Amino acid sequence: MQHTSNSYLQVIAHYFALPGQGDKVCELLAGLAEATRTEPKNLSYEYFRSPTDADHFVILERYSDASGLEAHRQTDHFQKIGFGQIIPLLLRREVSSHMVHVGT
Repeated sequence: MQHTSNSYLQVIAHYFALPGQGDKVCELLAGLAEATRTEPKNLSYEYFRSPTDADHFVILERYSDASGLEAHRQTDHFQKIGFGQIIPLLLRREVSSHMVHVGT
C-alpha cells in the first residue's frame, strides 16, 4: 500500500506468552498478521520472536493514523484471534503507540 502522508502511527507491542505457549502464539500471530495487512489503514504489521525467550514477541504495526488502530481493534479477525485466542495465552502484554512525523 502506498502512503503519501509524512506521518503515521507506530504501535509497539510486547507479548509475553504463558510458559510453553510461544509456539501457539506464534502460529496465531501469523494468521492475525496476514489479516491485518489487508486493512485499509494498515501500512505494515511485523512480529518477531525473541531468540533468547521463545515466549516473548515484539509486534511492530504502522497505521496511516490513530483511527486505523481503532478500526483494527474492531475487526472480526482481531476480536476473534487477538482477543479471543492470543490474549488468553499471555502472561502480560505491553502496548504503546506513537505518532511519527517524517522529515520534521
